[in-house]
Amino acid sequence: MNLYYFSGTGNSIAIIRELQKYLKDAEFKPIAKHLDDADVNDDSEVIGFIFPTYYMDVPDIVRDFTRKLSIKKDAFVFAVIHYGITPGRAFHSLNELLSEKGAKLSAGFGIVLPDNSIALKTPLRKQPEMHALMPLTVKNISSMVLEKRSVTLPGSDSSLLGVKGKVGSFVLRKIFGTERKRVTSDCTHCGICERVCPVNNITVYDDNVSFGDKCADCFACIHWCPEKAIRYGILKVNSKSHYTNPEVCAADIMAQK
Repeated sequence: MNLYYFSGTGNSIAIIRELQKYLKDAEFKPIAKHLDDADVNDDSEVIGFIFPTYYMDVPDIVRDFTRKLSIKKDAFVFAVIHYGITPGRAFHSLNELLSEKGAKLSAGFGIVLPDNSIALKTPLRKQPEMHALMPLTVKNISSMVLEKRSVTLPGSDSSLLGVKGKVGSFVLRKIFGTERKRVTSDCTHCGICERVCPVNNITVYDDNVSFGDKCADCFACIHWCPEKAIRYGILKVNSKSHYTNPEVCAADIMAQK
């Protein structure tokens, strides 16, 4: 059993730590480690995906990885996708990607966890309950995975949601300015942002920080910066908008690469 995961601010890593308690034979593989692989072949009987929704859909890094993943057509494939409010069409988009390979998503499990969006962050008062409910939810998911139980995919397959997601992405990039990344004078050039970036999009120099053009939209750099010194256009992290999973540290994010 191989489980592929992606995490920017730690929620997916917290989930896999719970899954490890029950899925003893599973191997947990960071998607970011396969960034430069042209093809990934997996002949496992059971394959899982663990990742967040971005713009009510599958993150690009997960989408790109799935396109180069070769699996058995009769494999039991499941996904654990977490989100702040709605899964959108993430489960159905993943199923479409698998269908291109003659496979299918046999089961989809949604978990509500705090959203790391700087513009639309989950209120602080709601976060403790979300974190508290997650372990029991994962325990129940594990039981169904071990039984290879098919589960109806949550969310919607509406193409309109895909359009809304693209509009949301456009608004964040062009209006809020997430494409316009920069560091403030608080930057100490510690290099943490470079090391947590899953797509190697950041280079830290002695007197400068360079941001490339292949951002994964995970906000890892801005949330894990110890000085809160990274700005995305008009967006900045403060006590109300900062989020990292309380059970995860920056080193866990770095270990994905």
